[in-house]
Amino acid sequence: MLHLTRQEQMVLCVVLGLLLTGWAVRNYRLAHPPPAAGEAVTRP
Repeated sequence: MLHLTRQEQMVLCVVLGLLLTGWAVRNYRLAHPPPAAGEAVTRP
C-alpha cells in the first residue's frame, strides 16, 4: 500500500488542480474562439 507524506499529498493536489484548471481553460477557449481580425466586437 502506498503511503504519502503530508507534503507529498499537498504537491499531488496542487499538480492535479493545475492540470484540471488547464483542461478547463482549454475547453473554454475551444468553445469560445476569439473574433476574427476584421470582425467588429459588440459589447452589451
